[in-house]
Amino acid sequence: MIGNNSSNNNNNTPTSSDSDTSRKIPKTADEKLMVAVRIRPLKSDEPQRCLYAINKKNVFLEDDSEKNNALRQKRGSDKQYSFDVVFSEDTTQENVYEVTTSSLVKDVLNGYNATVFAYGATGAGKTHTMVGDPSQPGIMVRALNDLFNAVKDKEDEYSVTMSYLELYNEQIRDLLNPSSGYLELREDSRGRNIQVAGLSEISTTSTNEVMLLLQKGNKARTVEPTAMNKTSSRSHALLSVTVRHSIPIDKKDHLRMRMKQGRLFMIDLAGSERANKTKNRGKRLQEGAHINRSLLALGNCINALSGGARYVNYRDSKLTRLLKEALSGNCRTVMIAHVSPASNQKDESRNTLTYADRAKNISSKAERNVLDVSYHKMTEDRPRSAEINKITAEQRSNEVKKLREQIVETFKMQMKLRRKLMEIDSHLLGLGMEAERQHLIISHWESRNNKLYKGSGLKSRAQTQQTLRKKQSVTADSFKSADHEQDSDIDAEAEGEIAVQQAWGELADIEREQERWSELRTHMEEKLEACRQRGVSLEDKLPGLLSSDDEREILALMCRVHELEADKMALQSERLVRQHELRRRDLIILRYDRQRQLCEEIITRQRLLIEENKVKLPTDLQELYQLYQQEIHASTYTDFNNSGVNSAEKLPPISKIYSDPMFRRNTSEHSEMSGSEGSGVSPPSSADSV
Repeated sequence: MIGNNSSNNNNNTPTSSDSDTSRKIPKTADEKLMVAVRIRPLKSDEPQRCLYAINKKNVFLEDDSEKNNALRQKRGSDKQYSFDVVFSEDTTQENVYEVTTSSLVKDVLNGYNATVFAYGATGAGKTHTMVGDPSQPGIMVRALNDLFNAVKDKEDEYSVTMSYLELYNEQIRDLLNPSSGYLELREDSRGRNIQVAGLSEISTTSTNEVMLLLQKGNKARTVEPTAMNKTSSRSHALLSVTVRHSIPIDKKDHLRMRMKQGRLFMIDLAGSERANKTKNRGKRLQEGAHINRSLLALGNCINALSGGARYVNYRDSKLTRLLKEALSGNCRTVMIAHVSPASNQKDESRNTLTYADRAKNISSKAERNVLDVSYHKMTEDRPRSAEINKITAEQRSNEVKKLREQIVETFKMQMKLRRKLMEIDSHLLGLGMEAERQHLIISHWESRNNKLYKGSGLKSRAQTQQTLRKKQSVTADSFKSADHEQDSDIDAEAEGEIAVQQAWGELADIEREQERWSELRTHMEEKLEACRQRGVSLEDKLPGLLSSDDEREILALMCRVHELEADKMALQSERLVRQHELRRRDLIILRYDRQRQLCEEIITRQRLLIEENKVKLPTDLQELYQLYQQEIHASTYTDFNNSGVNSAEKLPPISKIYSDPMFRRNTSEHSEMSGSEGSGVSPPSSADSV
């Protein structure tokens, strides 16, 4: 059994007798977090009770399931917990507010920060305590009423503003302006000052106005039914009220003021839940996972703070980052833990009581927020500060102008380098296309001389040079033999050897150019990356010198224009690559077309030989020949209508004799025998040769 911490209750709920003293003397001593437990009434459809309020400070939790476990009988299953205050089932909303929050309202009016938050499982009554209904208003409504009643006769001294946010699926939303979308949580480099960017903070002057705003925010909250609660809050809600009190330091001199600022945070946390009990599926299940994850992070922070850990990880969830000040900073905090007495929610109640019991050991140091403002000093320093500000503004303007010019110049240099890089890529693609054409010429010649070409894309530059020297030697021998030979075919073959030698020479030059341009491209990429890094560093310096949102917006637009220009350049380069790819595919189609014609020539020759020797065809081979003739007829019809590949894109023949198809001379003697059988295949014309 844990002992009662009576000092906790005394520190956080001051009586009226010492309230005046608390206004005069700042409370800077460490204060324990006040922990209250509220037990909701047992519903008629719920099973037996397992939780009892013994008195105003103790609760008793019995656990019959562990009594039946032989291994745990000696350990004792029932447990009693002690807290600063325990609210039984018949406690009224007014009583809960008076004990937990009314003193915090007085502290806020005196310049202190205060927080009250509701914690517990889903369906335990947290929203009822914090928000309530028109007949039984909750803490939020009562606290706002007390605040405005306290300042209504002193509106010239007090100013009150409020904001209301929702944390749903780890996304922050403004409940007073839901159309603003999700907001960003920001903090300074030290992680001390945490703010929600873009959160609306509305200045209010009357209780009716603030009640309307509160109702508007509550209607905008995300609420969905589950198996455990028909109106289950699916988000954490945080209401923040800021009170500023200006008091003259000297009654005769109203220009010297002392300002006190207090903030009251009222938080309705979503309830922890188990999917097997809430019967959640799909979106509800995802919401429950986010709720449990944020509450687990809060529980870990409570464990670390209660154990006196030197480091507490608040960054696991946006909820803990928002509650950082309330848990360990300059703030007086009250935690109201909500539990259900039903035995079917015994595990949830035990977990809530365990975390609440640990939270009793958390300490914070609340200090009054007071600021002295001397208008005389400000008036005296105004001319001098105006001159200093003018000089500083001019210097900043010159620096901004210089940085902008450097950024623009760097961007122009980037675009210039990108264009050069695109030109290099285009040239490399052209060299690759030309190398492919030379390989195709060599392959065309050697195939017509019944040689197997092995150099398509596989030779290195050294091998190409070696092949070139060999071809030059063969060509010289061909010319010597041509002086003693009278056959014109030999002269034509020597002429073909010269053309092939030229192709090999062109291929060697192309490979040299490819190496040179590849090295140039690598060097250009290094210069472009260095220029890009220089531009990034300049853009990082510029935001710190900008003093207005308009200038920042202009900077963002300028950077966006630069990005679009770079994207445009990248698209142009991509289009160029695609064009080269299409040309390369045209060459591949030409190669495949030549291969097809060679196959047709071979098939025609084989067919003639078979018919010449009167070889009886097997049935399956005869069917294949018929199928082949059908395919030839179909392809011929398609070529006639679609004209095939443009002849202008095809490679020129090496010489006239080599423009004739392969086997032309060998098949001429069979021309009379070909008859109608060979008419289905026409030999390739010179225009179709490659």
